[in-house]
Amino acid sequence: MISTLYFVITIIILCYLWIKKRYRYWKDQGFLQEDATFPMGSFKNVGTKETEFEAFDSCYKKFKGKVQAVGIYSFLSPAILLIDLELIKNIYVKEFSSFQSRGMYYNEEVDPLSANLLTLDGQKWKERRVKLTQMFTSGKMKMMFEIIDSIGDKLVTVLENKLTESCNQDMRNWAQRFTADNIGNTSFGLECKCLEDENSKFMKYGRKMFDLSIFEVMRFMFSMSFPNISKKLGLRFFSKEVADFFYETFIQTFEYREKNNVQRNDFVSMLLELKDQFTKVQLAAESTLVFGGGYETSSTLMTFILYELALNPDIQQKLRDEIESRIEENDGKLTYEMLNELKFLDMVTNETLRKYPPIASGIRLCNKDYEIPGTNLTISSGIPVQINTYSLHHDPDYFPNPNTFDPERFNEENFKNIKPYTYAPFGYGPRICIGMRFGLMQSKIGIAKLVANFSFSPCEKTMIPMKYSTTNPFMAPQNGMWLKVERI
Repeated sequence: MISTLYFVITIIILCYLWIKKRYRYWKDQGFLQEDATFPMGSFKNVGTKETEFEAFDSCYKKFKGKVQAVGIYSFLSPAILLIDLELIKNIYVKEFSSFQSRGMYYNEEVDPLSANLLTLDGQKWKERRVKLTQMFTSGKMKMMFEIIDSIGDKLVTVLENKLTESCNQDMRNWAQRFTADNIGNTSFGLECKCLEDENSKFMKYGRKMFDLSIFEVMRFMFSMSFPNISKKLGLRFFSKEVADFFYETFIQTFEYREKNNVQRNDFVSMLLELKDQFTKVQLAAESTLVFGGGYETSSTLMTFILYELALNPDIQQKLRDEIESRIEENDGKLTYEMLNELKFLDMVTNETLRKYPPIASGIRLCNKDYEIPGTNLTISSGIPVQINTYSLHHDPDYFPNPNTFDPERFNEENFKNIKPYTYAPFGYGPRICIGMRFGLMQSKIGIAKLVANFSFSPCEKTMIPMKYSTTNPFMAPQNGMWLKVERI
């Protein structure tokens, strides 16, 4: 009995000493570091009391001007948070060959849809990126414009009918239903009817992708910190229920199109053209990525645009005047060319992306020892490197009065003066978001339709100041985005 007690005490002491040594990793490497506590590491409140980007921002402010990069810990794993702008440029662009992997977890064996353009690295990523880039040209976006434009008209009709019940509406919910209809239609070739039914299957599984429980957040963070252990444990990126739904839905549409030689201006037809270069599972993985990426990021952008328009009625009216005048000039029709000529809409969109970047932080994995220029500090191979886009976008040295919503930052003259690499809502370098054009197009169509037909203002349920969901991997408001909506 006594020997067993001694054994347990010895194990506890050894674990304590090992953890203590683990949390000295950056000090031993010569870096300044953010303090860490077991088991969460440097950011014990992430997922409960604060978001990851808010925790990173506190660290950024604490160490800015002191170091180029600071050591942090996720669970027991060391990582680097970049502070210095020149170092960010070096790592994400100039030295891309040493930092080309996102370091994201995937498990191709038990969860094949997790192996996609977002998570793959090395030669697999490079080959897939080259072949899929052709799906996102401006010409391909123009081909899909009519599909999304018609769904935008449906959004206006359905929302107008809903206003007979209440003028207070959760516009995040409506934005998600709009983008789910768009992407379900273009990447799966189906009329999803998300606008008519907020409990449709695509809405159900879209929410399951991103509205995570605290346990799912912890699992995600664990898999990112310990990918090898996670693979041995058989952890999944997507839940089996979500993965099975999107895989089976894509395969049914794909095989029907293939058998009946159906041609349509959407992603499914584009993926069909690549069937000799990829397996069906690989194509299903990319189709699911298009849905997941475009559903949440675009709806988030729309949500925060509407929020700021509600809080700034003068900006809302200026945008409405621009949209209405251009549509009237074109016999009441919105076109692809016109959408790209709405300068103030572009300014409002860019300012929203600055203040509320949907993907507020990014990650790279060092794959070759890298010495930070001008120092004797080395980032070792295998270390994750974090950048907090939110911090750059809210740094008063780069964007004066960062909490003020000011679209004029992005007028033609001021935009030229924005310091390179301080504004990056879609990332940097060769791994910049491949779906950027599509995401912007569907968001702008939705906003143009809404602003031309409705006015938006705060209601008693509007969250002022904004608070963010701590469990959503993207930037998202807590408890929806409730606004007063009135037909014009």
